[in-house]
Amino acid sequence: MTEKEKYAFEWNNSAKYFYDNNRYKHLAAQIKKYNTVLEIGCGTGQSTLALLEAGHSVVAIDQNMYCIDKAKNLIKSSGYSITENIDDISSQTVCFVECDITDKKFEQDILPKIFPDIVICWNVGSYWDKAKINDAVPKMIEYGLTPEQISENIESSYCELIIWRACAIAKNKQCAIHIVERGEEKITRFNDPYYFLLKKEFRFKTIKYINTKATTLSKGGRQLITNGIVNTQNEIPIIFISVTMT
Repeated sequence: MTEKEKYAFEWNNSAKYFYDNNRYKHLAAQIKKYNTVLEIGCGTGQSTLALLEAGHSVVAIDQNMYCIDKAKNLIKSSGYSITENIDDISSQTVCFVECDITDKKFEQDILPKIFPDIVICWNVGSYWDKAKINDAVPKMIEYGLTPEQISENIESSYCELIIWRACAIAKNKQCAIHIVERGEEKITRFNDPYYFLLKKEFRFKTIKYINTKATTLSKGGRQLITNGIVNTQNEIPIIFISVTMT
């Protein structure tokens, strides 16, 4: 099994856990006033399904072909429409695009065709094989991270790059952005170490925080690493940190 396949298998278990416990339904309710969603990192499609069930149209981006395949099968089996044409997005329809938002191809060929009301970036993650590392590390260094920061936690470093890029896309499209991460403590304006800096950098006018207690599947799903330690429990408590900027 390749790293791509392993990631898709493990994340499918984790995402199904979130879906079955209505976590994606709760997140979709937070952005109900936005019609067309650009979903960066759709994973295996459970989040996409929750968005469609809530009435959204979705352009779903993911770089992992195995995740895209699982997502398409899930959406088809759930009775929703998939279009291959980004220009043909309608209510409760999804267009899946296999690409990396950090690639120039996305910025030059795909992004100009998308007109979202909101960009979402929920629970960023990635597989890590040699090709992915060789591609991502120079981009993270160009973004401004040091080799030491990256080697300490490559997943966290990549997440920071993707969230920054998602903010840049939202600003370019003059739309809102909704960021969701799994954390250990609540984030508010008074202890926000990161998101408020993004608000200032990209000159968003407003920022809203929602913190929700939840649990996540670790053993049997995509295992979480906290302070360099792999969590081996079946379920562990987390906080869903939701940040909306407009």
